Amino acid sequence: MFLEEYNSGSYEQQAGYKAFIPSKINKQWAWKSSKINILLEKATMELGGLNSYSELITDIDVYIQMHINVEANKSSKIEGTKTTIEEDLSPILDLDPEKQKDAHEVQNYLLALQFGVDQITSGKLPLSSRLIREIHRKLMQGVRGEHKTPGEYRTSQNWIGGSMPSSAMYVPPPHLQIPDLISDLEQFIHNENVDIPQLIRIAIIHYQFESIHPFLDGNGRTGRILIPLLLLHSGMLCKPCFYISDYFEMHRTQYYDALNRVRINHDMVGWIMFFLEASIATAQSAKIKFRNALLFVHETNLMASHISGTIDNVQSILNAFYKKPVQTPAELAETLSISIQTVNRILSSLSINRILQEETGNVRNRIYIMKKYLDIFR
Repeated sequence: MFLEEYNSGSYEQQAGYKAFIPSKINKQWAWKSSKINILLEKATMELGGLNSYSELITDIDVYIQMHINVEANKSSKIEGTKTTIEEDLSPILDLDPEKQKDAHEVQNYLLALQFGVDQITSGKLPLSSRLIREIHRKLMQGVRGEHKTPGEYRTSQNWIGGSMPSSAMYVPPPHLQIPDLISDLEQFIHNENVDIPQLIRIAIIHYQFESIHPFLDGNGRTGRILIPLLLLHSGMLCKPCFYISDYFEMHRTQYYDALNRVRINHDMVGWIMFFLEASIATAQSAKIKFRNALLFVHETNLMASHISGTIDNVQSILNAFYKKPVQTPAELAETLSISIQTVNRILSSLSINRILQEETGNVRNRIYIMKKYLDIFR
């Protein structure tokens, strides 16, 4: 199947509306476009560089966790959440009531993504329909959409945009089509007889999942979680250090337009080129973030000897902020087993040296942020 000759599917009449039935994707793919080759070469090179970089950096898992925090915020923001990264990292009960639901959704994204990473890297569960459903279950637990059958493929029609299918921007296939389409998707993920570069395969998988829209809610977030998991599954990355939602959020209109053009105009080439450009920018950005984080941590640790307090206590508190750059004195005292008086004294000294900022202006219940460090990943 040449990408240029791809027929994306057909619109079939239902009761008062038309639903899109995507073509199956488990087949051999080829293309004629030299532009795809050029972008694919660059994207593969950038991802290879990111992979090597992630294997060489000491404590890379700390920086990856920060990267994941930003991914959770950006991917959820595409779906309408409005919390800042600082709010996502703060205790949920400290937030305004209207922000708590959004923060809970972001926390669920983190849990669902980490669950998927753990399953793939440990080999406990392959990238499969079962894993996709488990990720969705964790994503929707206790948040908006929790009553829309978390972890189960839909058994009724859904749609995107509009108040009903007849006025919707996009109506996915009827629920009776889902088992067959998901089976085809799963076969394509694991089909070693399909001789195709992994990034092209992942781009097609993401498009197809979003077109099937197999859940009543949470499809966008689930589909974006699948991208780093597919990179881990394929062996292109050894560590989960690639998160594309920041690019999708910044180019939201182009992202949705590229997906829609496949369904309307059969433009799989355009979608793949957009995805490869997003992959190049994301890999480059990740390397810059990790490099700047390393430099910041090195320079900040050098300053530790000038901070009031024993060097071990100061370093322990700094390390806690590298993992989670929004902290309260009570949190630090409990997790590090350091007296609250000592914690407050060190935090005050770190603030005077402009390593931290105190956000509330309160005498009690203060919140400290390592803002320069957080801004590196923002």
